[in-house]
Amino acid sequence: MKTDHEILQVIQDGVPVTREPFKEAAEKLGMTQEELVKRVKTMDENGLIRRFSANINQRKLGIVANAVVVWNIPDEKMEVAIPIFLGRGEISHIYERITYPGKWEYNLYTVVHDYDRESVYGFTRKLADEVDVDDYQVLFSKRRFKGTSSRLATRR
Repeated sequence: MKTDHEILQVIQDGVPVTREPFKEAAEKLGMTQEELVKRVKTMDENGLIRRFSANINQRKLGIVANAVVVWNIPDEKMEVAIPIFLGRGEISHIYERITYPGKWEYNLYTVVHDYDRESVYGFTRKLADEVDVDDYQVLFSKRRFKGTSSRLATRR
């Protein structure tokens, strides 16, 4: 019997848009499509798979400006800021990280995607006004070396 990890390694890059999207993966795994679909449904129900979705090429849509925005948000404002940030489609990731007093005071990191740099700056200014925070930095990438979804590592 194949493990969940083995199944996820085969389907993590997606399935073809066909009448039998799991056929090829099932053959590769030595299972029937029915068995594979049942296992995938179980992983979905158990929360192991968050969702199946289209992987959109933002650049082809013209969304070419991406920035990490680092925020210094006081603890007392965090409960207000997080729900606001979570509700914005332009933000793909939100992380709280430790700070280094006197060296690096930014405790919240967001990744913002928009059509151009000015749009990112405008969006960020509006967000800062909304959460009443003025200590933030917009960090655009200099070069992109890798841009993929996270993948399962091969078990060793």
